[in-house]
Amino acid sequence: MARLIATLGTSPGGIFESYKNLIEGNYQGDNVEKVKIDEVYIIRTSDKAVEFAWKLVKAIFTCCGAKDVRVYDIPLSITDINSRQDFLTFKREVESKINNGDFVDITGGRKSMSVAAAMSARNRNAKIITTVVPQAEYNRVQNLIKQLEPREKEIEMAGEGKCQTIDICQLVSKSALTILLS
Repeated sequence: MARLIATLGTSPGGIFESYKNLIEGNYQGDNVEKVKIDEVYIIRTSDKAVEFAWKLVKAIFTCCGAKDVRVYDIPLSITDINSRQDFLTFKREVESKINNGDFVDITGGRKSMSVAAAMSARNRNAKIITTVVPQAEYNRVQNLIKQLEPREKEIEMAGEGKCQTIDICQLVSKSALTILLS
């Protein structure tokens, strides 16, 4: 069984869509097949906006049809990648979570995070994916996120399984395209 290792930035967009597209076999690449994923590792900085994005991701997985998959939050002590040392710290953490045959989603976060994740995936013989959310859909989701910011407590409750308090699944893009890069 494969695992999904994903980087997270300030928007939750892409991670759940990547997961869903992989398990449904709905992605572009050679030899496309349904993938059994039982664990998702989300690696992120400790920036406040990224912490909020993590709460959204957790609520989405809990409330939108993936509550049986284990989702792990891996926050680093850095708030951003501001130096070579920060990059190496991030890369080491990503690489330590990857096993041969895992899927590494480079969609979220800064370019340097994506580069670190892609390099780590190559070193560990993992598959590299990205999910593209059309710009209009991305803008729609970003507007919804702004509206949800004052409702952080409800989002946290949704992440604990109390999904009826908020319609978190409206953040999931139905037109996202996942691409297997290698």
